[in-house]
Amino acid sequence: MSSQIRYSPIDIAKALSSVDSKVRIPTEEQSAIISAPLEPAVVIAGAGSGKTETMSARVLYLVANGLVTPEEILGLTFTRKSAGELAIRIRGRLRQLRTSGLLPKQSSVDAHVMTYHSYAGRLLGEHAIRYGIDASEEPLGDAAIWQLASDVVRNWPDDNFTSQSALNTVIKDVIGLTRLVQEHQVTADQIIAHSLPILEKIGSMGVKSNETVRTVSKVLTQRIAILPMVEAFTQRRQKDGSLSFDDQMSLTARICEEFPEVAQIEKSRYKIVLLDEYQDTSQSQVRMLSSLFGGGHPVMAVGDPCQAIYTWRGASAGTIGTFDSSFPKISGQKGPKLYSLSTTFRNDHIILEVANAISEQVRAKIPVQVSPLVARDGAGPGNLACGIFESIESEAIAIAEYFSPLWFSPEREKSPEKKRTSFAVLVRKRSQITEIEIALRKAKIPVEVLGVGGLIHVAEVADVISLLKVVTDPEAGASLMRHLVGPRINLGAADIAALGRYCRTRADQSHENSQGKIAKIVAGNPMQEEADDQFMGSLIDALDEINGADKSTFSTVGFSRLINFGSDLRRLRSRAGGSLVDIISEIENYLFLDVEVALRDGVQNGRRHLDRFLDEAAKFSRSGGTISEFLTWLDVATSEEGGLKSGTPEVRPDVVQILTIHTAKGAEWDVVAVPGMAVGTFPGGSNNEKDNWLTNEKHIPFALRGDASELPKISLDQCTSNTEIKKVVDQFSDECDDQKLIEEIRLGYVAVTRARTHLLCTTSYWRDGSKPVQPSVLYDHVARVALTQGGTLLSDFKVADGEAKNPRLESPLTGVWPRDPLGDRREAFDANIETIRQSFAHSLGEVPEPEIASWVRDAHALIAELADKKVRADVFLPPRLSVSTLVALRENPQELALAIRRPMPRLQDEYSRRGTVFHLWVEKYFGQATLFDDDDLDSLDQLEPDQTLENLKGKWLSSSWATRQPFAVEVPFETVIAGVLVRGRIDAVYKDGEIFEVVDWKTGSKKLGESSAIQLALYRLAWAKLQGVGVNSVKAAFHYVPTGITDSPADLLDESGLIALLEKY
Repeated sequence: MSSQIRYSPIDIAKALSSVDSKVRIPTEEQSAIISAPLEPAVVIAGAGSGKTETMSARVLYLVANGLVTPEEILGLTFTRKSAGELAIRIRGRLRQLRTSGLLPKQSSVDAHVMTYHSYAGRLLGEHAIRYGIDASEEPLGDAAIWQLASDVVRNWPDDNFTSQSALNTVIKDVIGLTRLVQEHQVTADQIIAHSLPILEKIGSMGVKSNETVRTVSKVLTQRIAILPMVEAFTQRRQKDGSLSFDDQMSLTARICEEFPEVAQIEKSRYKIVLLDEYQDTSQSQVRMLSSLFGGGHPVMAVGDPCQAIYTWRGASAGTIGTFDSSFPKISGQKGPKLYSLSTTFRNDHIILEVANAISEQVRAKIPVQVSPLVARDGAGPGNLACGIFESIESEAIAIAEYFSPLWFSPEREKSPEKKRTSFAVLVRKRSQITEIEIALRKAKIPVEVLGVGGLIHVAEVADVISLLKVVTDPEAGASLMRHLVGPRINLGAADIAALGRYCRTRADQSHENSQGKIAKIVAGNPMQEEADDQFMGSLIDALDEINGADKSTFSTVGFSRLINFGSDLRRLRSRAGGSLVDIISEIENYLFLDVEVALRDGVQNGRRHLDRFLDEAAKFSRSGGTISEFLTWLDVATSEEGGLKSGTPEVRPDVVQILTIHTAKGAEWDVVAVPGMAVGTFPGGSNNEKDNWLTNEKHIPFALRGDASELPKISLDQCTSNTEIKKVVDQFSDECDDQKLIEEIRLGYVAVTRARTHLLCTTSYWRDGSKPVQPSVLYDHVARVALTQGGTLLSDFKVADGEAKNPRLESPLTGVWPRDPLGDRREAFDANIETIRQSFAHSLGEVPEPEIASWVRDAHALIAELADKKVRADVFLPPRLSVSTLVALRENPQELALAIRRPMPRLQDEYSRRGTVFHLWVEKYFGQATLFDDDDLDSLDQLEPDQTLENLKGKWLSSSWATRQPFAVEVPFETVIAGVLVRGRIDAVYKDGEIFEVVDWKTGSKKLGESSAIQLALYRLAWAKLQGVGVNSVKAAFHYVPTGITDSPADLLDESGLIALLEKY
């Protein structure tokens, strides 16, 4: 390869620096990687070591030296954000290289960079026909997968099926077991064959057993029992074409393994392959990639085994160590197998010391050499602080106190907002979020909580969720209590007690028997029965019938509030049958949450948590989920401490971001706090869900896994009693826990390497339990570095008395209840109100005092505002319109005005969704690929109930349009008419000679009214403007797919007619 080389990595960097002064000369490590031979190799890239820049520099090196063209390079990474960043970096650098003169001016700059799942989806789309599978639909998300699995389990037809686990646990086990079965290509028979010998061994030991042996027997038996559910769950998705991302990856891997011609196609298409975050690849991804690009193909994998934190998602911690076996070199390939990037361009010195101290234990267990991180030239000393505090509350306050001087520093305030230092708190468990958020808010520091599970702990979102439960579940008594004692109802203790007595009286009168309670517990999870509702009757039902209660047992004000609250709940309950998004919006309005959060955080940031929660609800609703399913899904999201699948967070300098460490992967902040470094919290303790196939039904036998060589092994052959079995199983469990601990250490490494300049690590002795909790091994590493390298010890609290108990439990917080929201300001507030009441009325005339004059002006403004509300307001068209809005303007202006004044979300039922899927299918039929926005969806085109997707496909294929080659498909447009921006999307454009014909597919058979011709008129005008032709050179038509009728109106409005329509209103 050396004979073809014209430019070295240094030459290219110098050429780029003449265009962009920010370009750095590569280090020796980077230069070696950039100019590596075209052979398989793996790069160990430490946190912040510039791997993205190095990968893009390698692309430049290969392209500049004529070894490949950009189109012959495939780059794969995990998140869309990472793929986008790498693609933009490569494209930008290639353009700079053209400007510098090292590349021809007309050379291409587009390499193929995508996510692993996108690439698998593309392969499956091209080759799924080999398996007879329809893979044309978008993959299902986590929420949709949960709903499907829930439906399978809840409606399982086998009446003999039994399980000691809760319903939600069975659903989670089915999902988890399905994923691993597909990931490792395992059959039910193999699982049974590995389980039966152990069950038989246990059975042969007699009836005298122990808890450990009974647990193993139960888990293995229950796993075998749910295997038919796993098979049914898989078959249902494949039959419907409703595949998950894991399904896609598993099927693609099988196709690549079984059809060698697929590999031939891909190798000829991509001469160079770059794999990012290789330590997080799963067994299916490795099988797919090694089948396609094994045997000496130039594959460069970049990763950091110290950051392998996703084994619970299917990744294997030892993937980098087995790279050679997956991508072996062939004869004649003698280049290095391993490269390193150990210089980090992110962290200051003392933070690197912490990172290296934490990773030392991990690096010692990795089969390949991983060097400690080295600071960049010019790196600062950094700031490290740590502390052991008395309680979780004092730990949270310490974080706020550490952040405050940095957040409010004059230097930071003077900086442009986008260039200000960024802050984050990285938690191991979401239960840590609430106290930290409260402490930061008290310090007047704005906060943003990231992640679905984290959102649940935010006060305003918790209010919405609890009221959703009250509206849908008559036994959600604990959720009801949140509102009864909250600021809106603010019920006192006496009235709460009276409501409880009334509830018990109702239960006695209705003869609620114990059999009903037992049936509830047997049918599902007893934990779902909130508080004591199952024993004292339903508080919610009692509130619903509060009019029948004895008024004398309540205070007058309390009874009135309960009557009104009961009425409000009935009104909200009447809306619960509609859209999930609508009922959430209704609850927000009822609780005045938008006003509350705007007052608390300002108009710009106040709604951010509510809006993100609404987004999650909208995504769930689009997959057809009900409110009760959504609430169950939220419970699952909360329990998954590792976090649901999500992209890299968007770092914001205007708020302190609170998120889990898993979610933080791939991001970095200037100032980072990592709380909760206590035994059992971080690293997580043995009370967490175990990755142990003998005690967890969702796992398959380790011997069947593709990474079996890295996992603990067990044999009961030598056991002669249950006691010996227990010893062997306990030892196996300890080995599993040790592996889990190593992953937690890796997670600690990820956490501390997110910080650029400032790092705070804390813990507290008193946590949630009654006994003090010791600092963890992670904190010990941090404290040792702080002590020896000039860090700061903020607190070193110790418990002197060995018999001491948690102060939170011994001396719980006390306060006045119901709480007065004004607190200490009540007396002054009441005095001011009394002064106002005793004052004389003001004429609101001119006064000489400036302050009083300003009050007069405010009073006049308020009076004018009230007067304006009594006058019918004019409704103006917004400056941006969709095509369907313009059609509505022609059809019914009054109804459109009402919709503009009070916009409501548009319900997407299964028929309109199917219509959208049909449009996507037509697009794929012509080999196009487009991302749709909500405004692109045609509300006029809703599928009729009797039209299935397959029928529509067949009827469209039999039409003349299917046999013609379109000039363009799915064309987005924006055009200005009478000062209004109108946007839309044209389904298809055909060309016959010099005449264009715009066609809009209609999946309904009913012919639309005259007003709908506005749509065609707009499409015709937009296409004419796009092509620079006269409007008379463009025809337009609706094609009604179910009937095969094409309607081409002859009297469409021209531009002047459309302008007149808009100016009329």
